[in-house]
Amino acid sequence: MRRSFFIAILFITGFLMPLFLKAQSKKYNARPQLGLVLSGGGAKGFAHIGALKVLHEAGLQFDYIGGTSMGSIIGSLYALGYHPDSIAKIVRSQDWTTLMNDKIPRNYIPIEEKQNSDRFIVTFPIVERKVQVKQGLHSGQMVDILLAEYLSPAYKINSFDKLPVPFLCIGTDLEFGSNVVLKKGVLHNAVKASMSIPSYFNPVKIDGQLLVDGGVINNFPVEEVKKEGMDLIIGVDVQTGLHSAENLTSIFTILDQITSFYRMSNNEKAVRLTDIYIKPDLKNYDMMSFNNYEDIMRLGEISARLHLPRIKRLADSIQLINPREPRVLNAQPVDSVFVTFIQYNGLKRVSKDFVDGALNVYPRRWLYLSELNESLKRAYGSGFFESINYYFIPVEEGVGIVFTIQEASSGIFGAGIHYDSDFKVGLLLNATFKNLGIKGSKLFVDLNLGENLRLQGLYLVDRGSKTGYGVQASVFNLSLNQYEKGRIIDVHVINQNKADIFSQWTFQNTMRLRAGMSFENIQIKSSFGEQVFNKYNPFLIASMNWSIDTYNKTHFSTQGSKLDFTVKYVMPLTNRLSEDLVTSALIFSFKHQNNVPINSRNTFKPGVVAGFTIQDQLPPPQHWFIVGGQSHINYFDAIIPFTGLRFIENAGLYTLIGNFAWQYSIASNFYVTAKWDMGFVTDSFEDMLNRPRLLSGFGITLSYNSFIGPVELSLMGSNVNKGMSNFINIGYWF
Repeated sequence: MRRSFFIAILFITGFLMPLFLKAQSKKYNARPQLGLVLSGGGAKGFAHIGALKVLHEAGLQFDYIGGTSMGSIIGSLYALGYHPDSIAKIVRSQDWTTLMNDKIPRNYIPIEEKQNSDRFIVTFPIVERKVQVKQGLHSGQMVDILLAEYLSPAYKINSFDKLPVPFLCIGTDLEFGSNVVLKKGVLHNAVKASMSIPSYFNPVKIDGQLLVDGGVINNFPVEEVKKEGMDLIIGVDVQTGLHSAENLTSIFTILDQITSFYRMSNNEKAVRLTDIYIKPDLKNYDMMSFNNYEDIMRLGEISARLHLPRIKRLADSIQLINPREPRVLNAQPVDSVFVTFIQYNGLKRVSKDFVDGALNVYPRRWLYLSELNESLKRAYGSGFFESINYYFIPVEEGVGIVFTIQEASSGIFGAGIHYDSDFKVGLLLNATFKNLGIKGSKLFVDLNLGENLRLQGLYLVDRGSKTGYGVQASVFNLSLNQYEKGRIIDVHVINQNKADIFSQWTFQNTMRLRAGMSFENIQIKSSFGEQVFNKYNPFLIASMNWSIDTYNKTHFSTQGSKLDFTVKYVMPLTNRLSEDLVTSALIFSFKHQNNVPINSRNTFKPGVVAGFTIQDQLPPPQHWFIVGGQSHINYFDAIIPFTGLRFIENAGLYTLIGNFAWQYSIASNFYVTAKWDMGFVTDSFEDMLNRPRLLSGFGITLSYNSFIGPVELSLMGSNVNKGMSNFINIGYWF
């Protein structure tokens, strides 16, 4: 028995004990699992990039990454294999003001929409004939396009645990106010949900849950990453805590303050669980300081370098336990995919043919992501979609592409205000309806309440390069001063009814050819002069117009040009007016304005206006070339602004004018523009050739691009009037 016991002891000590010791050695000497957590904070999250640069330089290899809001964006890019320098380059390449305001570049907006955009202070959707409030100020379409592009390397991965570095992000269930951990699905959809600031961006629907920014409940998800088996946590926290009363000066700081109340206890617990806590000093910035990305990234790097000795010791210690090859960080967006099938989800009022034409994406073809991005912007710019997003389904031959479409509301109600020295106060009420009667149609109705009443409507079926058509009607009452050498010599009260029917063809959203017929019925009463048009007089106009608009911005443009060429034949439909006053007339007009960017602050703006009436024929006064004033409200298409002259100070049948302006950006949204106009306006072709009177005007305009539109003060002079005059404009033109 002793012998058996002795043999058993030898077996245990000689065979089992080494296995036990080896297991213990593995337990206590195994490489610790290292997690990285990046908090939310809006634009302050750019500091994560600077911190990542330091962590990467130190040689840290992370086993899990978690983030919320902006932390989810930066964290997902790093988890996919983007180098911190590449992420910084992505940040620098964006126009953050345009991106966060969901502003579609103007070249993607149909030319008709260009002329109807940038007029409203507020807009509300019309759903089932009721004006409603939007879920958010913006749909986040432009952000979604950006995320889908740069997170495209993950399109074959459904579980975020299978990313090059496992990843999770946090959303908030809008219905129940609960914390939602996002670890699977479409990566860019999850990240979009995690950063959808409530009331600013629309919520994102994932697996039946309506999600908003995870920062509402859990802005620093250390505990969630810890639960994934992480032994050590490095956290970068860009939150600035509660704001003092003095700093609660914007809707965004107030929103941040309100959400901070709910997440403070979670933050305190998360900080206690963090082993190396990096907190940049960002008290001078807020969640919307997107244009300060360079300073914010620098502060993130500075803060991380304060911890560098400890970070480096940790990196070296981990490497000694279980050496790893450094991560190769060379991720970049997918270049192209082979599309095997296309699926549309959410189509109701918009036809599939329209979407096919707008997107120009077809199966059994290679698709470049750069082309897809252009197609999405073009479709979004059409105005028929609240959002149009996509994801890929990997299949054996390539991918299927699924478009998730949220159609725009059936209508939009908008309002704007305006004041200028000539037309005085105006209040614009607009209703825009889509797919009314005919799919792809648009109806615009404007009511201008103020000193000059106007009601106008446009019904348009735009078929791009195919033949489209439309009808337009307007009724207005207008009171205008007529000037001579700065003095009021008459006050005209104008009443006009007008109806148009036309065909049109549009190209690349920037060019339009339109041909049609118009009926005008106009009355012009003179307060001091002879009563010639004091009764309504009807006219028929046949016209053709070629327009080009490539301006990058409606106001304070710095690139692009505008061209307008019109030929019209005006025929009186009454015998009441003698041929000494009005005859049938063929009229040509040409306008061209150009932007020549000199540098980021300076833009040279040359232009030319030319017009002539064949053989000195006499059209009615509204079709003469009316020169003077600074107004851009086109009750009549023959109005030609001229620096230094008052409205209706000059009019004629022939004109040739050159205008030159130099726009200088003083600071963000502040401009100063120097102007010089010169040219001729005559009543006959002979006078134009032999005895033209040179008109010359100069001026300077101080401008501020406000939320209600341009606010401008112009000081001007000319060789016609003595002294200086001024012109005030407040709000969008309409």
